[in-house]
Amino acid sequence: MFNILESRIEFKATQLFRVTVLVEFSKGDVRAVYADTIPKTGYMFFHPNQELNYGFLEAVAAYGQERRDKDDIFPGWHSKLTELRRNCK
Repeated sequence: MFNILESRIEFKATQLFRVTVLVEFSKGDVRAVYADTIPKTGYMFFHPNQELNYGFLEAVAAYGQERRDKDDIFPGWHSKLTELRRNCK
């Protein structure tokens, strides 16, 4: 199982275009994973009128494509994760 820490939702011309989630797959294994409206073989894509809910974010985390620029997309994510862990103890 994985833990969705944060999400970034992007629109193009008032329609949903890309959703990126910051996911902790296991302790210390944090990745940015995205899906968008452009079909790519082997990865999730969606229609611009896709309903946003937690189940959809889970699907992006499970079937989306990994991004290597998580520090640029989610600045300060490491300190937020540290604070979250501290508050959950």
